[in-house]
Amino acid sequence: MREDVARSSVRFEPLNPATRSNLIMGVVIGPLLWLIVLAVGAWVFEYSWAIALGLLVVVVSFVVALIVLSLLWAWRVRQEKRYVDSR
Repeated sequence: MREDVARSSVRFEPLNPATRSNLIMGVVIGPLLWLIVLAVGAWVFEYSWAIALGLLVVVVSFVVALIVLSLLWAWRVRQEKRYVDSR
């Protein structure tokens, strides 16, 4: 068994990478669908504080996820550059 696992030459590459337009659509359409669902829920169940709380939870979770995923992406890019530079 190899001792230096961090220097593995195996690199993950998806079989069918998502196109730039699909990624942008996912980032834009996803939150819009959440807002539409909340608006329909507010209309069907008559607006209440629970709907406002749900909207707040959705917005906060989206922002937190965006920050965490951005940090993870930056960390991954930095690790890849470090790996390439060490070769």
